[in-house]
Amino acid sequence: MSDVQISDRREGTTGDRRGGHRRQPLAATTRRAAGRSAAGPPAGVSATSILTNCARELLGLERTDLARMLSNLALAEREPNADMLSLQASLLDRGGDWDNSLACLRAAHELSPADPQVRLNLAISLLRRGEYREGFALYEARIDKPGWSGLATRESRAALRHLMLRPGQAVEGRNILILAEQGLGDGIMFARYIGLLVERGARVAVACNAVIRPFFERIAGIDTILSPPGNAPFAQINLSALRFDAWVPLLSLTSWLGNLAEGVGDGNPYWSPDRGRVAGWRNRFAELGRRGTIKVGLVFQANPDGASFAEKSMTAADVLPLLSLPAIDFVNLQYGRAGEALAEAAPGIINPFPAEVPLDQYAAAVAATDLLISVDTMAAHCAGAMGHATWLAVPYSPHWAWGLSGDSTRWYPSMRIFRQTGRRSWSAVIEAMAAQLGRPQPAWQTDAMQIEPLS
Repeated sequence: MSDVQISDRREGTTGDRRGGHRRQPLAATTRRAAGRSAAGPPAGVSATSILTNCARELLGLERTDLARMLSNLALAEREPNADMLSLQASLLDRGGDWDNSLACLRAAHELSPADPQVRLNLAISLLRRGEYREGFALYEARIDKPGWSGLATRESRAALRHLMLRPGQAVEGRNILILAEQGLGDGIMFARYIGLLVERGARVAVACNAVIRPFFERIAGIDTILSPPGNAPFAQINLSALRFDAWVPLLSLTSWLGNLAEGVGDGNPYWSPDRGRVAGWRNRFAELGRRGTIKVGLVFQANPDGASFAEKSMTAADVLPLLSLPAIDFVNLQYGRAGEALAEAAPGIINPFPAEVPLDQYAAAVAATDLLISVDTMAAHCAGAMGHATWLAVPYSPHWAWGLSGDSTRWYPSMRIFRQTGRRSWSAVIEAMAAQLGRPQPAWQTDAMQIEPLS
């Protein structure tokens, strides 16, 4: 899943733009800071900004110690701005100081309430604490960020902003266009609300990328699905060329519903794979492994292109201790080079995919296991949407949906959460999972809150 983690006000760590100017690289910024005269920094550039920029670059280089030192120097300048406070929040977040991180983000928001990145940072912090009413209201700020698209051109969204579905607005008999956005996990997670539009009488069309299209095709009530052509996978839609009564980003259905402060749904499964495909995968797993043996799927790396890849991902070496358990057949559900590395390191593991398969086929393979063990990625959301037993390994600073503590989530009742006790250290997580897997079968299935998979 391509999620939005708490960050400073810029997108990413290098090459970002603000006010039309590219940020200077660390060396150039440092030279400017070092070359100040006794009179102070260059005209129009404050010491706070210079120190903050340098600290951000160091944070991107994983030099948290130096970044924290420069950030503290920026604080000592007593010229607080939203940029500096957002960076301080990021540093506190890395150290697990959630309360003071939130305090910094609130202070940043007070200074720059109209800045969409500042509002978004605060939203994510609130959502992680389960404060959904305020959090989801602020989360709408993502739509105002220059880089947000929702598969529609920026110009057409601006021209038709008056047709964006408003909170509580009636939809009966109206044509509603939903724009899928962000990563695959986000699309799967919030697809649960599409049925509520249909139940209230809307005619629903969905615009999404081609990868997630098979998932939406299995949601009842969607009349039309629009996807970019294969030869232009990143093409954007001109909303002005389509006929609809209102459009809405998928994750904004929370604002339309208006009841997410009280709960996130009834917790029931809201998506199912083709039963014949599930049966076919079960037979394949039995042929490649041992008939009658429990099958546990493994996904240990997130999307390599995602901003949080390093935080969320394990290595093949990290998961090898699990594979020593004798009474379980493990199924390698990891794509790409990481999956190949696991297959080489563990010759006995079941490798069902000669190549990538469509998302609906992949979900059927997940459903054919008895339990899925996964890092925070699309596979976990697929399993949760189906009500399939899932053990989720989350990083020390987790995605907002998983909260800050506890081993369960209101979003997916069939999911059990295993949390890092230190940043980028998975050993305690793997040890806890191995201990649970080593228990008698009925016990660990109960602990997993297993819902019987489809057959």
